[in-house]
Amino acid sequence: MKKSFAILFMSVILASCAVKQYTIGMSETEFTASQKYNLSLVEATQGRSVYKRVVEADAQRVVANMYYYFKDGRLVRMERVEEPKPAVVVVEKAKS
Repeated sequence: MKKSFAILFMSVILASCAVKQYTIGMSETEFTASQKYNLSLVEATQGRSVYKRVVEADAQRVVANMYYYFKDGRLVRMERVEEPKPAVVVVEKAKS
């Protein structure tokens, strides 16, 4: 009984941790159906569209985005873009 419960438990865990795979050539409708919440349309022109998805963020800002490029409804390019770190400015207090 314990052995079958452990196998069932592990199979549920592995199934819930499935990673979505995006492949060059997949359809735009298949892509948008798999990403409903973390996806924004950046550009849409005749026969071309670009989507952006946040792939890494920390507590204060977005660290990296993935851009997905579609031509005639098919995925042709994927690009990860790291956001630049904000410049830190140290202001010295004037002594009174």
